[in-house]
Amino acid sequence: MLPVWKRRILEPSFPTKKAQTRGNLTILTGLLVLPSAIAVVMAIEIVALNNERALMQSAADAAALAGARDLMVSGSSQRNAKNFAERFALTQVGSFTERARVAFVATPEKEGVFSVDGYAVRPSFFGNLVPKGGFKIRVRSVAENMVKQPLCILGQNETLAENAIAGDGSSALIAKGCVVHANGDIILKDRASVAAGTVRTSGTSEGGAISPTPNVGALKIPDPFSARTISPPKDCALVPDGGTDVWKQGILTLPPGMHRTQFVMRGTSIMKLQPGEHYFCRPSIFSENSRLEGQNAVMMLIEGELTVRAPASTSLKGRETGPWAGFVIVASRTNASPVSFLSPNVDELLGTIYLPNSQLLVNSPGSVAEASQWSVIVAHRLIVSNAAQLIINSDYEGSPVPVPTGVGSNVGGANNIPLRLRQ
Repeated sequence: MLPVWKRRILEPSFPTKKAQTRGNLTILTGLLVLPSAIAVVMAIEIVALNNERALMQSAADAAALAGARDLMVSGSSQRNAKNFAERFALTQVGSFTERARVAFVATPEKEGVFSVDGYAVRPSFFGNLVPKGGFKIRVRSVAENMVKQPLCILGQNETLAENAIAGDGSSALIAKGCVVHANGDIILKDRASVAAGTVRTSGTSEGGAISPTPNVGALKIPDPFSARTISPPKDCALVPDGGTDVWKQGILTLPPGMHRTQFVMRGTSIMKLQPGEHYFCRPSIFSENSRLEGQNAVMMLIEGELTVRAPASTSLKGRETGPWAGFVIVASRTNASPVSFLSPNVDELLGTIYLPNSQLLVNSPGSVAEASQWSVIVAHRLIVSNAAQLIINSDYEGSPVPVPTGVGSNVGGANNIPLRLRQ
């Protein structure tokens, strides 16, 4: 017979009843915990899904409002507004694009209405089997603007070295009822201010007082007159050189055509522009009590600047007919010389001032252009300085000077732009 200790080693052992019960409980607990865990995970996913849907809806709403706001500007491109709104919506959802496939489709619809549809798909349970293909999110937003405001000021400069619209001192740019837009920065110093129907900048806004709050990061507005050819009937070098013509009194009546003379108007002298296109190949300077006036006329600054110093006065009404109808001052694309109004006695600038590569400087204490029925400025840069107040009116109806295509509108806009979400 084997010893007891050897028999214990060789004999099989069986679990006790207590051990069997403990094992069954472990299996049962596992079976009960699994559905509970799945339910918890699903609850977490549902909360996350609701948050993601809210994020997508918020992005669609913001993009639809941004698109409707862009379309309110006379001359804005529907195609550009569509692309801008879709890019804008994607920026609003941030890092969600890293864990889901996200797309936004913007659609400019009838006048003033803009819609944005958002789509997202992200992974779900068990390799996208539950639900099949992953979690899907669909949102839609429709916005509309109640008023399409006219575009009355466009600062085109986009370079970082210089701003597009600037102000300093106690100067003011007042353009109530229309849109002031900068393709670059709006920089105000001291107590300078801007008051308009809408203020927009594709760059940044800094300093001063701007009312209403500017829309920063807005879609850039392309030059509405870029397709126009600005050239005189013949090259300036082929025109007889008139030298410098200084006037201290009397009336200089200029017929339309080419002027290769530097005009210096002083004393009580007056320059009268006869109806038509006037091509200036030299600078024109007004000072003392001289006066610049014209009706149904446009100054085409091919070379050289235009300067009006205090207390000289100005009253200009732009072209009523012809290829330059609606314009009052135009600089050639190669002319970088400024147009400077340094006198408060600039009463009327009726029409469009177009300076594609130069700046408009308004630097004088007092109101400028206040008597104009309407004015539009499209310039490389606009600078309002000192204590000047540049007044931009937008009363287009009944004006003898028509509004060019791409700016303004047929009627003046409201002081505020009602935007609303319809869906």
